[in-house]
Amino acid sequence: MLTEERRLKILEIVEREGKAEIKALSELLGVSGATIRRDLRFLEREGLLRRARGGALPRGTKLEPPYTVQERRFLEDKKRIGAEAVKLIEDGDTIILEASTTVLQIAKNLKNKGNITVVTNSITIAQELLFRRGMEIILTGGELNFNSLALLGPLAERCFEELTVDKAFIGISAVDEECMSTSTITEASVKKAIIASAREVIGVADHSKFGRRAFAFVAPVESLSRLITDKEAPGKIIERMRGKGVQVILC
Repeated sequence: MLTEERRLKILEIVEREGKAEIKALSELLGVSGATIRRDLRFLEREGLLRRARGGALPRGTKLEPPYTVQERRFLEDKKRIGAEAVKLIEDGDTIILEASTTVLQIAKNLKNKGNITVVTNSITIAQELLFRRGMEIILTGGELNFNSLALLGPLAERCFEELTVDKAFIGISAVDEECMSTSTITEASVKKAIIASAREVIGVADHSKFGRRAFAFVAPVESLSRLITDKEAPGKIIERMRGKGVQVILC
């Protein structure tokens, strides 16, 4: 097993189990305890987990901004993006609204649409749509991430894998000319399942998400049918994405 593969496996175990001991990792991965300690030091320096006595813990909410802080960042940009995205939704559509503070603004603008089925893995989005008439709301199962209020993990993935929808709206954590990425393997796996389930994939992101590459690969930018962002997004990246067939909408 290559070093990168081993470190990915360690992260996966820590995220899934909530902790991991050096001895258990050493036996499972077939390497020495010293090698595991080096891996844990590297992953901690990268901000991907926290070392603890005898092992490691998930990065968790202590190193991530609270949901309320994320929601307020570039809020006016997110509101414009949400209002623009709603224009793409037609009566009778089946759609996925992924857990994301930008996608939440789409939900807030879903006031005059009827006969829509909405699938979401977001507690916040489900609450926002709770009393809207003319909508069927489906909330996936999954493990609740208390920081993002998202339902993640294998159960959430299976829920999306069983579906085929007209449009999926996904929040983008990081994007460059080549690909989309996010901070954890768990989030990336759910995003991949969402992308695979939709006839049309629309990404939404404010300008701060451009020119970045996060830890976990999600998909090449060509997986997007459209991308909606604000006018401060870097022109060079936008033009390269358009050259790859992505329709970019600036608002």
